[in-house]
Amino acid sequence: MLKCSLSGETPPTDPVVTPSGRICSRRLLLSKMTENGGRDPFDPSGKRALDESDLVSLRTDDHDASAVPPRLPSAGSLPSLLGQIQSEYDALLLELYDARRALEETRRELSQALYQNDAAVRVVARLAMERDAAREKARELSSRVAAQPAVVEEDTRKRRRVEGDGEGVEEEKEVGPAPPPELAEKPAVVEPESAPAAGGEPSVKIPKSDLAAMKEAWTALSKARRKAAKAKKNEAGPALDDFAKFEEVDKKSLHRTNVKAGIDSLAIGGNLVVSCGRDKQAIVYNKSEGKMLATLKVPKCAVTVADIFVPDDGDAAVATGWSDGNVRLYAGSDLAAKGDASVDGTPVVGVSIHPSGKYAVAAVKSGKVGFFSLDASAEAEGIKLVALLGEKDDEGVEYTCGSLHPDGLIFGTGTADGKLLIWDLSSQTLAGTLVVS
Repeated sequence: MLKCSLSGETPPTDPVVTPSGRICSRRLLLSKMTENGGRDPFDPSGKRALDESDLVSLRTDDHDASAVPPRLPSAGSLPSLLGQIQSEYDALLLELYDARRALEETRRELSQALYQNDAAVRVVARLAMERDAAREKARELSSRVAAQPAVVEEDTRKRRRVEGDGEGVEEEKEVGPAPPPELAEKPAVVEPESAPAAGGEPSVKIPKSDLAAMKEAWTALSKARRKAAKAKKNEAGPALDDFAKFEEVDKKSLHRTNVKAGIDSLAIGGNLVVSCGRDKQAIVYNKSEGKMLATLKVPKCAVTVADIFVPDDGDAAVATGWSDGNVRLYAGSDLAAKGDASVDGTPVVGVSIHPSGKYAVAAVKSGKVGFFSLDASAEAEGIKLVALLGEKDDEGVEYTCGSLHPDGLIFGTGTADGKLLIWDLSSQTLAGTLVVS
């Protein structure tokens, strides 16, 4: 008696024989092959392929095929029914197991596909944001480059070439830039709230005698600088690798260690170094002798900046800026205090001594530039505010630093909003503005 290996039906309809020798219904076998991808359901490894052409059909009589196959007498007994029910139940469990396994596989593939899709979306979004940020930055840079003025040297000075002293050296003379039309109606300097008077109040213009002395010093310094530049024209400058080989050769701890450590400003003149620390005092140190010469401090006040002037013969002079807005002068062999002067009471952010040693220029936080005369003699008052420079529309301008050109006629100040302001002291005008950030 034939029996289907898949359904247990006896006898099976349209019976076929598989290459492994199993007899089963063609319809059920093809259906199973469709589910498992054309693999032999009777192969223990589940890897052997099975095609419909590999099946061998068994012939049956025509009258048997048209009639419903009868049940065996023993199939009607209770044990037989229970056995059939158990077989069908096992088949359902196997089918359910296959379905669950296929479901888990499909769910895993779907989860992986969704994860990859989410990652791709995030990458595309980040790239789009970076592209938009780069485009915005490029537009800002383009607008800044288009609006940036020409080189400051060309904006602030006109050069006149004259014959030298017989050595073929050309000399530059400062002639101050012609102000643009809008500045012709609105001068770049403004008067202080109190009008200049004969009682010692600062002026809005540097005295002509002081300007003449400054221009004389500028002529000599620029001439010497050009000679030195010509002498070094053919010399190769230091390479970048040379700086990488620098090593620390000395280290000094000059300031107090029981407060917040740090040095805010450093000035060097010859063998002398002025260090302004966060301990609110300035230290003057002699490098050649390896000792401290003086400690400069003011009660309840912090030093912010300093500059030092060391003449070829004579004693050094130190100008310091303080948080109370005063510029103080120290001079002599013992660097004693010679006097102080204030611009407007706001903290000093930059101070420089003129190369002649007779003047000092200081920038304060409120956006003003003060011009001071220096005289360390016993009968003089030491330091005096002579002129006050500022912009016409300086409301809201905040200076953060300031320094004087080595030739002594150009003073640069930095602002909190990232601008560099160039002051021409020969004409006392704001000659140029650069956006540096």
